[in-house]
Amino acid sequence: MLPKGEHIEGIPAELETLLKVDPKAKEFFKSLSKSYKQGYCDWVGSAKQEATRKVRAEKALVMLQKGQKTLKT
Repeated sequence: MLPKGEHIEGIPAELETLLKVDPKAKEFFKSLSKSYKQGYCDWVGSAKQEATRKVRAEKALVMLQKGQKTLKT
């Protein structure tokens, strides 16, 4: 978990890679407000281990494919 007020800069590589191969999820992600995008990026990018970031990115992709704005893990 990130300290309050801190955010991940940009889109984590694990999530960006998955969005590149799924145009529908990418379009939905792009349509989200900054705060919703930041929520996804912080959740994926704040994981310390690479394996955890990959799992979170995969879960995020599924949520984006379903049109979920918020994280419902």
